[in-house]
Formats: sequence, structure tokens, C-alpha cells
Amino acid sequence: MQAIGGLFVLPFAMADYSRLLVNPGITVAAILLGVVNALATLSLYKGFEVGRLSIVSPIASTAPVVAILLAITFLGEMVTMELLAAIGFVLVGIILVSFQTTQMDASKQIAKGAIYAIVFMMLGGFLLFGLKPVSNVLGVFLPVLIMRWVGVPVLAVPFLARKPSGSSRGAFRLILAIAFFDTFANVIYTVGVHIGTVSIVATLGGMFSAVTVLLARFFLKERLSLHQIVGFVAIIIGVGILGAFG
Repeated sequence: MQAIGGLFVLPFAMADYSRLLVNPGITVAAILLGVVNALATLSLYKGFEVGRLSIVSPIASTAPVVAILLAITFLGEMVTMELLAAIGFVLVGIILVSFQTTQMDASKQIAKGAIYAIVFMMLGGFLLFGLKPVSNVLGVFLPVLIMRWVGVPVLAVPFLARKPSGSSRGAFRLILAIAFFDTFANVIYTVGVHIGTVSIVATLGGMFSAVTVLLARFFLKERLSLHQIVGFVAIIIGVGILGAFG
């Protein structure tokens, strides 16, 4: 998926190729972000595998908090009280929507999942923050291309360590579609932090988990719990405040 995603963005990134040669330090930083992205992805899916979704997803969805703290500390971003309230509404809403009530009967399983979720939170937050300074120098498409292709060898190691399973043409089409939309989402986020602030864009980008729950409601007919409905209301309020004061 990483390799295919890189092919999608390659034609657009070629126009900025010369920036790699004149900014070797930032190029190395982009490569490191690619490693961070791959490790964050592995941590998230490993957390889903060994832990519980109701624990892993809410913890993972707080990655924007790490990005915001880093942006305020190292980029000097200013957050007004109105924006702080909006960010709070959205983040609380994301956590509520992501939380799914399940029977907590395996404490060791929960602990394992939580550890991987915390790793994703830290790595994902750093990634959301790091794309801002990198994209300011390399542009929008090069960082995404580098992250896609650096992720190939990193993700290939655990993939090759697993027993191969059969594949089908339908599975390949699904991977192709996921690669396109995942890469497109990365490009859109990078555009956002390139022209805007990490605090706002990372917060809005963190709503992917809420969108997943909403899609499951409409297409898989999954019922929403009361706390998830409250979470969606909080997100709507937060986004409304961001629109008015952002």
C-alpha cells in the first residue's frame, strides 16, 4: 500500500525534486518522519490486534494533543481561549465517539493494547507536528512521497515475518483504493499544516476515528451509544467555534 501510494503522488512531487539537494538536513528529517509514520502504523494495528478497540482507539485519538503541545513549545503557535475551547470540544468529542463499551475481562490484554496505543499517540503526535516544518521547506508532495516509500522497507520486515496468505483480485482492488485515499488524506493534511497552524489542523485531522464510527452507522448499521452521540455534538460545537474564531 505504501509503494502504491507513493506512485500516486510521484508525478506531483517531481516538480519539487531540486529542494532535496539544497536542503539535505530537512531531507533527512523527512526520511525520519517516514520511519516514524511506519512505526506509528505498526503500533496502532498491533494495538488493535492484541488489545481492545474500546481502549486502543480513544488513547490513539489523543495524538493531536501531543502535536499541539509540540507546536506551542517549538513553533511558538499562539492559542486563544476561544481556540483552546474549540480544540477541547473536538478532542473530547473524538474520545467519546471512539470509546466503545465492552466487557473488560482481560486486564493483560487491555494493558498490552494500551501500551501500543500510547506509542502510537506519541509517534503520531510527533508526525502531525513534524510535517509542518518539513513541508515549509520541501513543499507539500515531497514529504508525503518520502514517507510512503520509506515506509515500504520498514513495514516489509514484519510483513515478511508473517506466514503468507492467499490474495485475490478483489483484495488488490481494495488495497489500491485504500492506498489512494490514505495518500490523498496525507496530502490534504500536509497542505493544511503548510498554510495553517498545527493546533487547528491536527485537531480536525484527528476526527478520522469519528468519521469511521459514522460510516459504520450508515453502512454497517451499527448503533450509536449515548456517549457517542454526545461526542458528535461536542465535535460539531468545536468545529463551529473553530469556524467562527479560527
